[in-house]
Amino acid sequence: NLGQSTNFGPLADWSVDLVVSEKSPSAAASDFLGPTHAGMGATGWGSFAAGAYNRASGAGAVAIGFHNAAGPLNSDESSIPTSGNTTNLGQFAVGYGTQATGHVAFSSGQATTASGYASTALGNYTTASDYGSMVIGQYNSSGSSATSANSFSTSAPAFVIGNGTSGSLSDAFKVMFNGDATLSNDLTVSGDVVVSSDARLKANIVSLGSTLSKLLLIDGKSYTMKKDGKQKIGVLAQEIQEVFPELVTKDDNEMLAVNYQGLVPVLINALKEQDEKISRLEDLVEKLISQK
Repeated sequence: NLGQSTNFGPLADWSVDLVVSEKSPSAAASDFLGPTHAGMGATGWGSFAAGAYNRASGAGAVAIGFHNAAGPLNSDESSIPTSGNTTNLGQFAVGYGTQATGHVAFSSGQATTASGYASTALGNYTTASDYGSMVIGQYNSSGSSATSANSFSTSAPAFVIGNGTSGSLSDAFKVMFNGDATLSNDLTVSGDVVVSSDARLKANIVSLGSTLSKLLLIDGKSYTMKKDGKQKIGVLAQEIQEVFPELVTKDDNEMLAVNYQGLVPVLINALKEQDEKISRLEDLVEKLISQK
């Protein structure tokens, strides 16, 4: 390593250190979101560090570029990994101000952080804090704090595209490990949208029965979306919740959403009910005419 030798940690066995530095990591961090720990260089066993102000502290870790950290921030995996010591190795951090601190995590871009086990963070100021998760884009909301950092969980996000800013984290798209997906804006589909509906997948099947009276309590609305000024036609989730609560869900921010596809069987039953009423009226009219 080159530069002020007091800024570097001990060179670990089987490691390669090509890092340069002219000031301490804490001083360098004030220039950007760089590592704030002491000891730059290749401090992990079998690690590789190259560039300026980088730290590769995990066993077999790689840090390349400027102000990047691969491995645990406040300790070094300087010994040969064993079967009982395999939780802080194989990290890869490249770019500008990135941190790959989770086991076998990967971070790239600018100021990205991959802290979850086997996580990946790409882009600009993204954070992947959950096990096996991938985050791209910038300033993501989902995945920026850990749901399950070191073990698989279906309640954690699997893939996130961030589209936020430094003052407002948000997501353009999110897929959970349980298969749920959330899109923040319009969706255009060139082909058909097919929904799984096999009776063999369902239990406790009963008819909805009469739905017309409930359907009449719902009013179609036209409105303007506050975020982009687009004109829309639809329903209000609060009104649907009053009569068909099964069709309304709530997200982490307490915002309500409507299952529009679930309104189809409600409409089918209402049409059937209305058709029965029309048929009875037609029979009555025919009887009245025949009596004249």
